[in-house]
Amino acid sequence: MNHTLHKILIGLTVLLLFPVAIATIYEYTRINDNEELISTVYQNQLETIVSSINAYAQDVAGNWASRLDLWLKYPADDGLLDRLINENPSIKGIFSYSYHQGVQTLYSTSSKSDRSGLITGIQQQESEQINQLLTYYENNYRKFMSHAIAENTVFLFFVARDKENQPAICYIELDLQLFLQNHVSPRMQSIAQNNFIIALRHQPTGTILLTSEGTSDQNLRFDQEGEMWLFPQVKIGISLKQQTISDLASARVKEGLLLIGVVLIIVIAGIWFLYSSVKKEIHLAQIKSEFISNVSHEIRTPLALISMYIETLEMGRVSTAEKVREYHQIIGIETQRLTNMVDKILSFSKIESGKRIYKAEICNLNSITEQILETYLFHLSNKSFNLKFIPEQPLPNIFGDKEAIADAIINLIDNGIKYSRDNKKIELSTGLEKRKVYIEVKDYGRGIAKKDQKLIFDKFFRVTNQNLANEVKGTGIGLSIVQEIVKAHKGKITLYSKLDAGSTFRLYFPILHQTKKNDK
Repeated sequence: MNHTLHKILIGLTVLLLFPVAIATIYEYTRINDNEELISTVYQNQLETIVSSINAYAQDVAGNWASRLDLWLKYPADDGLLDRLINENPSIKGIFSYSYHQGVQTLYSTSSKSDRSGLITGIQQQESEQINQLLTYYENNYRKFMSHAIAENTVFLFFVARDKENQPAICYIELDLQLFLQNHVSPRMQSIAQNNFIIALRHQPTGTILLTSEGTSDQNLRFDQEGEMWLFPQVKIGISLKQQTISDLASARVKEGLLLIGVVLIIVIAGIWFLYSSVKKEIHLAQIKSEFISNVSHEIRTPLALISMYIETLEMGRVSTAEKVREYHQIIGIETQRLTNMVDKILSFSKIESGKRIYKAEICNLNSITEQILETYLFHLSNKSFNLKFIPEQPLPNIFGDKEAIADAIINLIDNGIKYSRDNKKIELSTGLEKRKVYIEVKDYGRGIAKKDQKLIFDKFFRVTNQNLANEVKGTGIGLSIVQEIVKAHKGKITLYSKLDAGSTFRLYFPILHQTKKNDK
């Protein structure tokens, strides 16, 4: 049976663990795919952020160009230009260049107000880009370009029309750091929030100009970099605030593996629970089968003896009165043995079904023990047992069921009789210990091995070593009945035993006033 159970367990384990193992392997092999997928999604998101920052900077430049367009058409309205300059401190100068008028200074904060040579030089250097701007403008599309003359000084140029409606190249001299700080930084912070770090880096020197964190950490590393459309020398760098892309992918895989691990543990726990339950049920079924077999044998033996002696008496084969008396005595003993056995089984059945009712009353362990000895002394003397009773005087009363407590004591005496060898002696004693009274039953028989002492109170358990189960007949329910009775009285049972030296059982019961207090 156990071999079959092990096969079923192995098959069930393989059946349940196989899909979990496949899922684990699949998840592990997809680490690189997951990382690549997350990386692609992340890169797309970063590109969107770069585009958003660039679009915002372009919008700022577009707003300036529109306002300058309006002022160039109405140059007499100085308020238009003044408001533009006052609202944007990053503007250090505004210039225009046309082929028929040359360079004109519209506004400048530089002490070297004459920038005509510088503007002319830019015109020559950027002639190809300026031609592109003019082509775009003729097709109703305005584009912006820039020319850096220093790390922090940039000329932003685009096409506009002067008051004669002729195309002119407008140049805006910018303090690059101020422009980025006043216009780009707020946008970076609103996008970054608590998820990203966005920084602007000056490409030629590698200097970090500003970050969304408000710091200028020069050791930042970026997951994505993009060029600023207005200022190609400035790079936009973006990275996750707390994790790298590899960390994200690894975290996702770890979460998946952790979930699989939890499922695996649950499956294994379920298999083990199922295995334990089935094994326990099979073991219980085997024990019950043995119990029925033992009970049948135990009942058959006294019935056979009773039947044999009754038949002998009925047929008149006994010639002397002494022999008749002996046979009657044997019939009585076997009848009592049979009655005790049936009573024990009925008691166990009631306890198992929870139908046993305890009739509690004030009683005394000394009195209960003395009554047992009065009816049991003849049985003990017939088996050549020496019985000694040492009562504690006076002994406090208890609150319990006299009949149930007597059953428990008789069961212990029966065990002492069955498992005794040559030293046929049983000692009973009562006493008081830690506000509890006790009855002690001591025999000098075979004793109980340490490994079996925790099991003997289990239902149907019998010690099987050295062929003891066959030598000493029994049902395996006596001690479990004793334990249930003691529990019902809120007491406890202890055992001290040593192989070939006998066993000592103690039943403890709360004294009367403790029991009443507990009942309340």
